[in-house]
Amino acid sequence: MHPLARRRATGYLLDCTGYLGIAAAMVPFGLVVNALTDLGPRRSSVTAVSAIPPAIATVLAACAESGPRRATWGKRRSDLEVTAFRKQVLAGAGDAQDGVAPGPVASGQGAHGAPITVGQGLIRNTVKIFVPWQLGHLTTIGTVYGDFETMRPGTVTVSVLTYGLIGAFVVMGLRGSGRGPHDLAGGTVVVLSAAATPPRSR
Repeated sequence: MHPLARRRATGYLLDCTGYLGIAAAMVPFGLVVNALTDLGPRRSSVTAVSAIPPAIATVLAACAESGPRRATWGKRRSDLEVTAFRKQVLAGAGDAQDGVAPGPVASGQGAHGAPITVGQGLIRNTVKIFVPWQLGHLTTIGTVYGDFETMRPGTVTVSVLTYGLIGAFVVMGLRGSGRGPHDLAGGTVVVLSAAATPPRSR
């Protein structure tokens, strides 16, 4: 198992509490729309509204990971940060153990490379948050509208993609470099934070 897999899973679960809070905050908005308009029962309206929470979460995570702390709220509490991918960074991160510093790499930066850009953060978190969450929403909406009873091709396909993507995240996060589809797409890698990396004796 990748040495940072446990920390990454813990950080993501902590972040999910915040994402669920965003979804909960949308409930009053949905009730108002349902009460004042006839949009509530429409499938297109439900689909559009369901995309708002993951879109907000995607932007917030991208800003956090491209900001000075290089990490979301959950990652900070797991002593992790996101950095731009370099082969040297990966070599250092690959030596990490839970609570043990990565090996030295080029430029004297330990495993801590350049900060990611907002664009990289948006790509990374679109793949990590928006796409899988919205695929899950579409599957749920299809279930409510009886698509699995009629085996509607679109909903069945989305369902397969949902579980396939989840499987890819799990397998790629646990094995090899630990870089999932979102890290590959964004050109990023997750490493121990600078604060959690003690100085190495020479």
